[in-house]
Amino acid sequence: MHTALTLLSILAVLALGVMSPGPSFLLVARTAVCASRSAAVASALGMAAGATLLCIAALFGLHALFERIPELFVLLKLVGGAYLLYLAVRIWRGAGKPLALDGVPDEAQTGLARNALIGIGTMLSNPKAAVQYGVIFAAMLPQSPSTTLLFLLPPAVFLLEASWYVFVAFGLSAEQPRRLYLSAKTGIDRTVGVVLAALGLKLLWSSR
Repeated sequence: MHTALTLLSILAVLALGVMSPGPSFLLVARTAVCASRSAAVASALGMAAGATLLCIAALFGLHALFERIPELFVLLKLVGGAYLLYLAVRIWRGAGKPLALDGVPDEAQTGLARNALIGIGTMLSNPKAAVQYGVIFAAMLPQSPSTTLLFLLPPAVFLLEASWYVFVAFGLSAEQPRRLYLSAKTGIDRTVGVVLAALGLKLLWSSR
């Protein structure tokens, strides 16, 4: 039961970061708008694969560090809380800005395999994603996580990331959902900002 609750809690926090606008979102969005649904889905699955690799690296690297340096657990909770507050401020301040799809690489006309590889590369080269996984795992994993939890997290992360980006691929490749998202962007971003700020403050408080 404790393993299931921990898994769901981590996925809930990760979902907020996954859904916030960033390089991964912009690439899938641009591919959906400028190319085709199938190309955008390929990019989405590539993002999920890249995120899973980051998850595995962060998960087992941090677990080894916690075993050797228990004090690091508290320190990373402080860093995690501060990082979530930083993200909250960034998302809130950018909520009123239009979604700019220019500046994202013109990869729309490439093949599906190429789109998937570009998705993997975009995720792996995104420092925000790498820090996000490291910080959230550091803050929310038990100091001695169960083997079951360690094995469940990577496939769960893949499903989470793939579900969101495939949803974006389908949604923004259709005219009406695209307009609805753009019209509600400010409210969505500000809601995410408030929730991230609350989680950041909770982490800072729990590290006392």
